[in-house]
Amino acid sequence: MTSRQKKRNKAAKWVGNVLLLAGSLAMGIWLGSTVGMKLWEQWQSRAFDRTEAAARNGRETPAENQIAPPAKGAVMGRLSIPRLGVEAMIREGTADRILSVALGHIPGTALPGQSGNVGVAGHRDSLFRGLRNVAKNDDITFETPSVTYTYRVESTRIVTPEHVEVLKPDGKAELTLVTCYPFDYIGAAPERFIVKAELVSRKAVQNNIPQQPLREAEVKKPDAHNDHSFHEVSFEVTPGHSRELIPGKVWFGLDSTDPASHTVSGWLWVIPERRTIWLRYTETHQPVLFDQDGQKHELFITDVSPGTASGYMVALTDRG
Repeated sequence: MTSRQKKRNKAAKWVGNVLLLAGSLAMGIWLGSTVGMKLWEQWQSRAFDRTEAAARNGRETPAENQIAPPAKGAVMGRLSIPRLGVEAMIREGTADRILSVALGHIPGTALPGQSGNVGVAGHRDSLFRGLRNVAKNDDITFETPSVTYTYRVESTRIVTPEHVEVLKPDGKAELTLVTCYPFDYIGAAPERFIVKAELVSRKAVQNNIPQQPLREAEVKKPDAHNDHSFHEVSFEVTPGHSRELIPGKVWFGLDSTDPASHTVSGWLWVIPERRTIWLRYTETHQPVLFDQDGQKHELFITDVSPGTASGYMVALTDRG
């Protein structure tokens, strides 16, 4: 073998190794993205199950005609198409960061429980991959914490992105699913696949446990100056944002506020235990009790406005 042939073989081997490494990296990135999305979707689904269970236990049942516009990114419910094995959480908005982990409720379209056209978008190569096999008369469920809505597929069609009239209401309660088309297209697909479904039933959760509001005079805030076992963290949060209350341990997130009823909806994320505590229509001055690292904590919402919720969290040691 000549010196030139040896150099060629060495170069070919080097190129082959580079291509092999690039392929391995691409496969790793794809697997990481797919597994990450699946784990995130499972976590969201379990969190929603806890919220739904709380509603069935009578702790939260908002009236259907009093649905407040959700905050951007807030969890709205869960969509399922049983025949296709499709099941995914729905969040408010269609930004990339939302559609990378969930389906997105299209802003400006109707909310579940309202008459009109409820629009939901999703990626064709992930959560809405199964839509390629959707058929007339397939059932689609849209679960919220208080009501399960069942829609039945009426038709499908393919349109260009400019045909936004598919989202316009036509006088009946319906659901429109939107994803890119063709399903096997590589890159930004040129068309949109539309699924139209009509509402056929709704099943409300019964609330047989009345909740009496806690009067403000009955809430006594501990004296932080005279009680060394007391630790207070004050906060003010806007809808769609969160605040770290205990570094690396407890976060409070706010989904929405309702000044008329003096309530908020949001969540507490207890990081060491990887536990979510959902707050649904929680009244001001109604303590939310929880444990973190074996210590008792209380969260109080003291004031609610259209754009903010303020309050404080206290940690109390066991005094025996």
